[in-house]
Amino acid sequence: MTAPIIYIAHPLTGEYLGSGYADPDPLDSGNWLVPGHAYRDAPPLIVQGEAAVWTGRGWSLRPDRRGQVYRTDTGEAVMHDQLGELPQGLTTEPRPTQDYRWDSTGWVLDANLKTANRLALTTGLCQQIDSAADTARRAVAGDPLRAVEYERSAAEAQAFKSAGYPANAVPRTVSAWAIGGRTARQAADSILVESAAYTEALYQIREARLGAKEMVRQAMAAGEMDQAQDIAAETIASIESAISGIGNVRG
Repeated sequence: MTAPIIYIAHPLTGEYLGSGYADPDPLDSGNWLVPGHAYRDAPPLIVQGEAAVWTGRGWSLRPDRRGQVYRTDTGEAVMHDQLGELPQGLTTEPRPTQDYRWDSTGWVLDANLKTANRLALTTGLCQQIDSAADTARRAVAGDPLRAVEYERSAAEAQAFKSAGYPANAVPRTVSAWAIGGRTARQAADSILVESAAYTEALYQIREARLGAKEMVRQAMAAGEMDQAQDIAAETIASIESAISGIGNVRG
């Protein structure tokens, strides 16, 4: 005799787990043993988004929204593990973008939120560019007193050169660099070369910073967010490249 099919339910939730076969009763050859939380009644056809649950009187179909869902207040993805309809505050629909809000029927585009988000992103990208420029300037110039020292050294080196490198009138900033076999003339020329590179780097930083911020604003105004982010990233990389090997060389 073929064993009858049995249908197994979860002991706590009653959810249908799968099927099996009843065991023969060793004490009664005409009887079949059905374990607890298993039933001879077959559950109804289950489709996507539903689960069969044993109610105590029979099988019932219930909504099954378990898995990744989304908070309607923030759009954040969360995991949901309860059978039944989703509680208020959760939805299976992902938030299209940060410009959408939930209005009880679905996600809707919010013009005010879109404007605020564009402004926040524009401000954030410009601040990133400013921060990279500030870091680059500090790397080139060092602390403010070091910058003053560099400017004074460059001014005295230029005056010394313009005077024809007089051996009896070597500025102290130049003589301090006339070490390691350098002559006063070589020291002055070295200071001026470094000063030119230093000044050029500062010009490049300023030009890159101001130009990029304007390009970011234009791209954001046109709704080109990816382009604006690319502009910021490329500008930061170019600023970092512009200062490579410049600054703090003269001690």
